[in-house]
Amino acid sequence: MIRLVLAWIMLLLLLAVEVLAALLHTGWLAWATAPVMVAVVALAFMNAARESPLSRIFAVTGLIWIIILLTLGSADFLARHNELAPQKTIR
Repeated sequence: MIRLVLAWIMLLLLLAVEVLAALLHTGWLAWATAPVMVAVVALAFMNAARESPLSRIFAVTGLIWIIILLTLGSADFLARHNELAPQKTIR
């Protein structure tokens, strides 16, 4: 039980770091704390360290899949340009 409370407190501290990063406009800090949060959830709440190797393989495969989806979504967003279309002048 104490392990779960410590994990919850750690997640709250990491949330505070992310909010502070948002206020200071440092997006890289949010990207740095996210994997730590994922590791805390996987190890504390899911007991991933104590599971069978097959369960760990599925957990890692799920993480890899979500990384692929986020990368593709980010690539679509970053490939778009905010160039204005040429305007016709009416006389």
